[in-house]
Amino acid sequence: MESVLSWLNQPLFPGSFLHIWMGIAGFVLLMFAIALPLIRRRKKKAPRGTPRKAPTTERPQQMPTLELANLQGIGSRQEQQDSFGISRFDRYEEDGLLVILCDGMGGMAEGRKIAADTASELMDAFPWENDKDIPAWIRQRSGKVYQQFRGHGGTTLVAALLRENALSFWCVGDSDLFLLRGGSLYSLNLRQEFKNELVLRAIEGAFPVEEAFVDVQAGALSEYIGKENVRCDYTRIPFLLQAEDVLLLCSDGVSDTLTLRQIRDMLALPPQTCCEQLEKAILDVGRPNQDNFTAIVLKYHGKREEQVDGSK
Repeated sequence: MESVLSWLNQPLFPGSFLHIWMGIAGFVLLMFAIALPLIRRRKKKAPRGTPRKAPTTERPQQMPTLELANLQGIGSRQEQQDSFGISRFDRYEEDGLLVILCDGMGGMAEGRKIAADTASELMDAFPWENDKDIPAWIRQRSGKVYQQFRGHGGTTLVAALLRENALSFWCVGDSDLFLLRGGSLYSLNLRQEFKNELVLRAIEGAFPVEEAFVDVQAGALSEYIGKENVRCDYTRIPFLLQAEDVLLLCSDGVSDTLTLRQIRDMLALPPQTCCEQLEKAILDVGRPNQDNFTAIVLKYHGKREEQVDGSK
């Protein structure tokens, strides 16, 4: 043992201060340093038969397909006769999204209840199998109200159904459905007022056209739910929305108080901000006989796959 120790303690080279044991120790450390990464790599290697994970790529964050907001105010009236309903947002991809607005006729009996019941019953019928059945449902509902009130109670109706980018709508009365597209405002439905019939009579020569617009009955409803035989304005073929289109459903407490330019400019804002600004503008007008006002704003951002493709 002493001879081994004596040998290890000899100089590694003649005249060198390094000893043989130092050289052996250095060689062992060098081999360990080379072998350690190989040992670690072997431990990390997946066993045979283990499927390799596909490389992942980060996709840009998608915007929601739809944004929706609403507002409602009583104005200077004694009670709220506007009613509205929105179907389950989390069922949009499976069933579509149904939005309903009814404006009970304040000068008629039970306008509040008729509006609320009409919105509720139509929402309860959703989702339905065939859109073509809805005009018949509206006529049946109107006939039922007529049997009860004999033309002295009623409500307007505007209902919009969006399936992907296909819009169908059904309208009775003077509640409005607007579309903002590319900075321009369009009215998608026709107000059913006596003014339209007066204009036709004026064209036939019964009186000057100007008189049709100043007649005391010009703004009265020619159609409403509660009429014995009601006519419904509706889409025969769904209207296709484009990405960034904005829809506004509103009672006449909104559209008769604000200008079309005001409505257009506010619809360019995000839906929640738009509703806040619409309400502020209505209150700023300060009408002493301000009607109930209700609005639902819906912004369509496009299909999800279109959002992904557009970000490439």
